[in-house]
Amino acid sequence: VLPFENLSDDKSNAYFAEGMQDEILTRLAGIADLKVISRTSTKRYESHPENLKTVAAELGAAHILEGSVQKAGEAVRVNVQLIDARSDTHLWAQTFDRKLENIFAVESEVAQQIADVLKARMSPQETRALAKAPTGNAAAYDHFLRAEFQLHVAWNRFEDADYAAADREFELAIALDPDFATAYARRAYNQLGRHWSYAHLSAERL
Repeated sequence: VLPFENLSDDKSNAYFAEGMQDEILTRLAGIADLKVISRTSTKRYESHPENLKTVAAELGAAHILEGSVQKAGEAVRVNVQLIDARSDTHLWAQTFDRKLENIFAVESEVAQQIADVLKARMSPQETRALAKAPTGNAAAYDHFLRAEFQLHVAWNRFEDADYAAADREFELAIALDPDFATAYARRAYNQLGRHWSYAHLSAERL
């Protein structure tokens, strides 16, 4: 799953394109029958590379998922295409136009359709997990994606301000949806990252 291209006029929406890639990758990685290359390995590539076969060979991947995201206010357009890297042919492509409040379904739909195209075997538990949204609150999810973006920045720069910015966004997500379990977990991960690489937390905070 290559990094998704941000086609929004507002370039600050890069967090949203990156978040969509992350969530689709996470859902695919939850299917045991698929081997999904980690985000760490793919982040140095761009969507629509000039030499797809070279990229696939370097990653050890048989298939490549490319995508782009365009966000304007509450409207979101997501373009995705699955490519057989060996023959450089399209296996599947689709455009999704959604309102922000319904964006969760796109990530599940993309992952499900890729699993179908690749004929991946899925257990009932995997099928249920694929369809489950992390939250039903669109505003909370938007803050979550902003937090994840800041967390990735923090891990690249190891600046305290980046960890603090991520923490604030996670906190906003949790305030909007107190049942947002993933936001709690990722906030804890962010705070431990800050503890390990920048400033030790107090025993009470730990």
